[in-house]
Amino acid sequence: MIEHPSYKLASEIRRILTSELGREFGQTVLVTQCSELNIKSEELKVGDLIRLSPALIRAIRPSSGDEVAQKVGNQIRKLKIQLELETLKGKEGDSTMARRFADIYVSLGNACLITGDIEEGDKAYRNAIRYAKKADYPLKEAEANIGIGLIFERDDKWDEAIEYLNKGLSISVKVDYPVGIADASRWLGHLEWHRSNYDRALEWLEKGHSNAERTGDEGLVGQILIEFGLVYSDLGEMAKAIDWFSRSIPLLESVRDHRQLSRVYNNIGDAYMQQKIWDKAIQNFEKSEEFARMINNQQFIGWSLFNSGEALLNIGEVDEAISRGERALKILEPMGDTMGVQGAIRLMAIGHGKKKDWAKSEEMFAQAMAITDGLSSKYHRGQLLFDMGIMYKDRGDKKKAKQHFQDAKAIFEEIGAARLLEDVNEELK
Repeated sequence: MIEHPSYKLASEIRRILTSELGREFGQTVLVTQCSELNIKSEELKVGDLIRLSPALIRAIRPSSGDEVAQKVGNQIRKLKIQLELETLKGKEGDSTMARRFADIYVSLGNACLITGDIEEGDKAYRNAIRYAKKADYPLKEAEANIGIGLIFERDDKWDEAIEYLNKGLSISVKVDYPVGIADASRWLGHLEWHRSNYDRALEWLEKGHSNAERTGDEGLVGQILIEFGLVYSDLGEMAKAIDWFSRSIPLLESVRDHRQLSRVYNNIGDAYMQQKIWDKAIQNFEKSEEFARMINNQQFIGWSLFNSGEALLNIGEVDEAISRGERALKILEPMGDTMGVQGAIRLMAIGHGKKKDWAKSEEMFAQAMAITDGLSSKYHRGQLLFDMGIMYKDRGDKKKAKQHFQDAKAIFEEIGAARLLEDVNEELK
């Protein structure tokens, strides 16, 4: 195991903890966990991080949440990789080390992608490509291209994301690298789903699924099954959507992925809600919240709140629904979760409409639409136009209601959202 001057490592770990947790709590967590592991907090070695990092995550999660705990863990992982790079200074021109540098730079890029250090991640991946080409190391060249694609995807630059994902896919196919094929295909499918290109999304996901099964990675297979469910949900094929979502559950349970389990139960709840089966919808949203609370995942707690709130709206619990939307917004807005914020505001807009507070409802629909315009999602825009049409219909403004229904119908026809198209046609009668 590579060692490093202990004072510098200890100082960096303390900096990470205090910046994320505050000076007092950060210092307390470090000293307590080091003491329990019989590690001297002022004399840390890189080898100590193997035990210390997971212990810190477990200690932080109950009070600060899963996102903060994982962020700390990923920053420590990134630091470990950076220290490893420092030990290789002066060897950059050694051709025998090219393969090693490619490995390290891909790992650094992956760590930066998770921590949100986008510019540093992009630079690391491009360095990885350079060294991978020197070493004739196509697996890492493929992974680095996929990584750059994901950086663009995070920044909503979808054309650039698709370009680099395709580069990674092409290299992976050439050398028959199933991990690379599965990963690139999964994200290409995800992007096509976002663009409401459902047939193309399913083609990519089929490719990703077959290759993920070749890898034996049950977690990856489970996540791709969720993507299938999302596509069929948008298409209005709810039985298929629930089937794909449900098939992912035993796989995700086998790898104890509580984060994805919370996500999939949320998606199943949404599928039942779209069928107006309110009791099963609420049941699954509560299951989603249960898994989210196991790891104190604030984002999924927020999503469970506004989704269960929408189901409650439909059984007449309007005040409770609006309250859940407000609680969700308080959680999701500081996190910068644009899609979640849109969902929470949309819920409150519908709720105020049901209370006949038309001015408040209209104001909140305008906020939701402003957010939706930045999402590049035709599905969500059409859904919101439909909701606004319902509000105007209830208000007695037939002209505005008809216009919103017609605009929604045009979108649903374009993207092939059969269930929503049926709903809007019923309203237009």
